Parts: sequence; C-alpha cells; structure tokens
Amino acid sequence: MNSYLIAFIYVYETQSFSLAAKELFVTQPTISIQIQQLEKMVGQQLFLRKRHQAIMPTVAGKLLYEQALKMRKIWTETQDSLAHITNSKRQLIHIGFSQTISQMLAADFLEKAQVVLPDIDWQVTVDNSDYMAKQLTQKHLDIGLVEKPIPASPSTMRRKKIASDYLVRIGRPTGVWLQREAGSGIAHYTEQFFEEYDIIPEKIIKINRNELILEMVNKGLGETIISQKVVPPNLTYEKLNPHFQRNLYSIVTKELDRDLATKINEILLQVADAMN
Repeated sequence: MNSYLIAFIYVYETQSFSLAAKELFVTQPTISIQIQQLEKMVGQQLFLRKRHQAIMPTVAGKLLYEQALKMRKIWTETQDSLAHITNSKRQLIHIGFSQTISQMLAADFLEKAQVVLPDIDWQVTVDNSDYMAKQLTQKHLDIGLVEKPIPASPSTMRRKKIASDYLVRIGRPTGVWLQREAGSGIAHYTEQFFEEYDIIPEKIIKINRNELILEMVNKGLGETIISQKVVPPNLTYEKLNPHFQRNLYSIVTKELDRDLATKINEILLQVADAMN
C-alpha cells in the first residue's frame, strides 16, 4: 500500500506527527514530508496545524481517512488472495458470522475446521444479519451465517438450516429496553415481541454488541430479548411464546465448490448439535 497513505492513517489515528513516526519507526521529518507530498497529490490540506504540535483533520482529511481504510482493507485481502495463488494447495475462505452465532459456535467451528480442512485458511467477519446478506450479494463472502429469514436466490446462493434457537427475555423491568441495532436478527424479533406483548418502552438504548447488552443487564440497567444459548448462568430468563423459536441458516454462494460447501456445513451442523 502507498507509504504516504500509511503515514496519513497513522497521523490521523494518533493526531500526532511524532507519535505516528514512533509507530512507523521513522523520523518525524519523514512523516511531515510524506503528508506534504500527499496533500500535493490530492490538492487538499488534510490537517490543520495548531500550537504545541496539535493537529486536527480537515473535512478533506476525514473523507480521505474513510477511503484510505477501505483501500487498506482491499490491499490486505488482495495480498491474501495472491499468497494463495502461489500456494495452490491452500485456499482462503471468507466466512461471516452474525453476532449471536459467532458467540454460539464460531470458536468451536474454527477449531474443528482446522482439523477437518487443514488446507483451508479463513478470513472471518462478524456483523449483523443484514450486513452478512449484503456481503454475500456483493460476493465479499463465500459463506454467511445468519439468524433471520433472508431471501437467497437459488441461482446465486444455497441456504441450509444449521440449528434452532430460542429467544428469551432477561433483565430488570426498569422501563429501559436494550435493543440491537437495525439490521440484526435480534432487532427484527424484538420489534415483533413489542407488538405481540403490547409493550411500549419508556426508553430504548440501541447497542450493536451483545456483550455490552449482557453487561448492562448484569448491572440491572434494563431488559432485552436475546438468544437463550448466550445467557450467562448467573442470569434468569423468561421464555417467550413458542413461535419465538427461530432457525439459524448457512448461506453459501454458488461460486464456492459444492463439495467444500458440504463439508463446511457438516462441521457447522456437528458443532450446533453439540450445543444441545
């Protein structure tokens, strides 16, 4: 990746030329020159220099930072793919887990996959179900694990149920509901729960991490709907109506070799069965 962009990312994140220089093991003048050259290349000032060596990114700097992170990600993925061309025995698989599924089985799956599929390397993404669907559609993932019904075109993807999951209600009734962000499987079912149980929350706090939601529940800050399988032993839960049982799915792109996809799904099924 372009050395000017690397220097820019470090300066942006540390808000300091000297700290960026230390991180990159170069001198501060070298960093300053690289940023000046980059500013000439893009025709924009990227940082406002203040007193006492303080700096602040400009609007152009903020925009470039967002794009630079995307370029760094693409470059890293490209390097990984090129490495697997030179080593034809190995294959890189991009797999995505929704958050709840990642808590339930990602570690056990990867541990077992290392043994069953020793020539496969894995690049793992964790996000919500809608993001997984988008990444699959854009062919950024080979396989995605999702926790809500997502349309999968038979011409481009294969969908398989890998497990069932039960949603439960936990927490202290303070009037505050801790809810996952839009696009997650849990948020989808939480809205359904509010409507069916005729609940109007006094306050909703939306959080995009299950771990933080559980921590807040532990502190007695509110209630949430969550998978029974990720409820810590110290917390009690209330079961919901039977139809709040949901299916968890594996969605595989048609580009992934069918035999390999079958082996991956077999491992997922074995890990999921072991949880019951």
